[in-house]
Amino acid sequence: MDDRTHSPFPGANPLLTQCLSGAVRQDWTRAEIEALFGLPFPDLIFHAQRIHREHFDPREVQISTLLSIKTGGCPEDCAYCPQSAHYETGVKAEKLMEVDAVLAQGPRPRPGLRHGGGRACPRP
Repeated sequence: MDDRTHSPFPGANPLLTQCLSGAVRQDWTRAEIEALFGLPFPDLIFHAQRIHREHFDPREVQISTLLSIKTGGCPEDCAYCPQSAHYETGVKAEKLMEVDAVLAQGPRPRPGLRHGGGRACPRP
């Protein structure tokens, strides 16, 4: 059968039917995950989008803020990273922020957004 006319709904495989049901689960088996990885990539994207739409409004986007709680001075020797203390990158090092200062930067309403900020993602 031509892949262009093949249905993205794998009804013949009960394992995939269960995987693609859209049920929220946290008990995935290795066989189920391997079955998902065995799908053609466009089918996997199709089902991911379909299931996402079952649980979320497709017109909404979560807005998150990334806050650097420590800048520069990293002891790791990663030549590609401007945070590394091993290279002159022009990034001004700043000490680790105090917990209260990080919490003060947490989720808050932002102008023009219906639901405010979403999530704050502190990272070193």
